[in-house]
Amino acid sequence: MSYAILRFEKRKGGPASAIEKHHERQKEHYGSNPDIDRERTELNHHLIQPRLQYYGEIQTRIEKAQRENPQYKVRKDSVKFIDTIVTATPEYLAKLPPEEVRRYFEHALDFLKAEVGEENIFSAVVHMDERNPHMHLCFVPLTRDKRLSAKEIMDGRDKLVEWQDKFHDHMAAQFPGLDRGQAAAVTKRKHIPTWLYKQAHRLTKEMTRIQKDIEKIGTFNANKQKKSPESTSEMVSAGQCLRDQAASL
Repeated sequence: MSYAILRFEKRKGGPASAIEKHHERQKEHYGSNPDIDRERTELNHHLIQPRLQYYGEIQTRIEKAQRENPQYKVRKDSVKFIDTIVTATPEYLAKLPPEEVRRYFEHALDFLKAEVGEENIFSAVVHMDERNPHMHLCFVPLTRDKRLSAKEIMDGRDKLVEWQDKFHDHMAAQFPGLDRGQAAAVTKRKHIPTWLYKQAHRLTKEMTRIQKDIEKIGTFNANKQKKSPESTSEMVSAGQCLRDQAASL
């Protein structure tokens, strides 16, 4: 089955700089994310190019909203922006030609423009240099009457289900074959954190390789290969632990 994927993460102002460095590929080395292939980074592209640094983009919009509606105050602990990721099941995108992959993200952007206001989106960049193409989109959660309120825009079980229903309908209209997954609000499961998903994926690939090596072990060289620095049992246990942890979320 193939799914259109839309995820939100609420952020306060502090992480803006670190997120910008990742989204905009401003670092020379990404030790925490070995999935990045720097030879493919040139394939990344913006659908919305930020004019300022992320923090400046955020503050500019908030200050403008306060001028237009000065009676509403912004608390220090308010959510300042939403870090959004848009993608699809890897196998689905892998089958699409490059121009259709681009159109997929452009179509998703049209949806988000309509839902959160084009003027509130300050960056939308498509990453083609990781295992699965995806778009990072950041927006300031301002309501129509110029209040900063992430809660009003996306909080609550019914609201999140509505978001996912509308997103699926929008994407499936142009990209047939996309299924509507069972809502996390219904299953009560949390989304698997990105770091856990990637780590589990890498271990799964490593376990597959090791299992193939085991099948090749013959009677005469079994002891020699079992003394390899990589411990098969430890790798299998680690992978199983991660899968169990992911399944419990």
